[in-house]
Amino acid sequence: MILDHTTEIEAVFDYIKDRKTMIVPIMHNPSLHASVNSVCAIYVYTEDDVERIIPIQHTEQLTGFGEHLQRFLDLENIFVHDKKTWLQIGGNANVFDIKTLWWYTYGEAYDESYYPTPAHTFYWRRHQSLTKINNIIPLQKHLEMCQKIRHYAWPMCKNAKLDKSYTYFNELYPSVFAKIESAGLCVNDEFKMPELITNNFVYSNYNYHTTTGRPSNAYRGFNYAAMNKEDGTRSAFCSRFERGALVEMDFDSYHIRLIARLIGYTLPTTSIHDYLGKFYFDTNELTDTQREESKQITFRLMYGGIDREFLQIPFFEKVNTFVYSLWNQWKTKRYIETPITKRKLLAENLKNMTANKLFNYYLQAVETEVSVQKLSALLTALQPYQSRIILYTYDSILLDVDYSEAKDILPICKNILEQGNFPVKCKVGDIYDKMNQIAI
Repeated sequence: MILDHTTEIEAVFDYIKDRKTMIVPIMHNPSLHASVNSVCAIYVYTEDDVERIIPIQHTEQLTGFGEHLQRFLDLENIFVHDKKTWLQIGGNANVFDIKTLWWYTYGEAYDESYYPTPAHTFYWRRHQSLTKINNIIPLQKHLEMCQKIRHYAWPMCKNAKLDKSYTYFNELYPSVFAKIESAGLCVNDEFKMPELITNNFVYSNYNYHTTTGRPSNAYRGFNYAAMNKEDGTRSAFCSRFERGALVEMDFDSYHIRLIARLIGYTLPTTSIHDYLGKFYFDTNELTDTQREESKQITFRLMYGGIDREFLQIPFFEKVNTFVYSLWNQWKTKRYIETPITKRKLLAENLKNMTANKLFNYYLQAVETEVSVQKLSALLTALQPYQSRIILYTYDSILLDVDYSEAKDILPICKNILEQGNFPVKCKVGDIYDKMNQIAI
């Protein structure tokens, strides 16, 4: 049913008030990031199999319902197709994310690539220059696309067990990454993909529904999580402020310190590679060559398995015990739980597992859970300021900082990130590929 008259809109809100409901916002342009996009129509489906399309701005509409859009966005306790997008268009945070629920239920990322109808594919390819292309695609075709989504998603929503793990994840992750994405990254003329630029900004896209929960970050062919440091790619990123700079805060030996936290081992705040190198080389003072070799040995042991000769080192003895304790849980229970969100990594979803591979998966999950908590605290601390977090890449955070705020916020940010014995190194620069280390 496509709504045509103003008198019908109140009936919709009354009807869904006491019914389990799913909403899919249809954006104006599938190629535009949600942060700079707008809503073309709203699809509403209720548990008694009643569905509606409400045009917000569309060429077929007899009556536009744009003035009612915020009422839909203010709805609570509904299922939404993509909560991260929902938040970026101004939606209420007290909703249930279908994509996260799919990931929790089936152990795989939600694939929406086969939802568009042939009509959508035709229009999107034929009229790439139209900024509001979905305005001219027939509403009936939008309805067909949403019916596909509903067909797959609704049975899951209907029978969903919204446990504490899902609820915690659903409250935290979409909110954190929606805010980071919406901040955007300011670029200069060096950026090589002008089709991604909107008013001098480009936008990242975090997908946290991966095997381990560690987010990928790519959007329309540009990989923000793996920008090359040597080919000039980073020279395109600059501060948005007339008097501002980019500040990178990089965790020192992040994984090793995370492991130490897991096994209850106290590491020094000084260089981990110097600390472990003293065991490797039986010396109190390392040469530069030994320090570099120490890094290589540690990485090999952490990610490739611990050789027997290194088990005499107390740290690695405890790591080894933890690895096989985790492996025993996996074989006995057929799953393990992550320490913060309590999300289950299920054996049925992870094939060809070994003890060391399981440990690496677990470590990536822990890394992300700890980082997201810190990102959430940073976002809260930065609310009164103009400076923003603009990029998160596993063991580092990039901020765009207004000089007038730097003295206030940088010590706060550093303190938040370092809590729990996670020291950071700080760099500053006018552009991303020319950063100099600073002390804060």
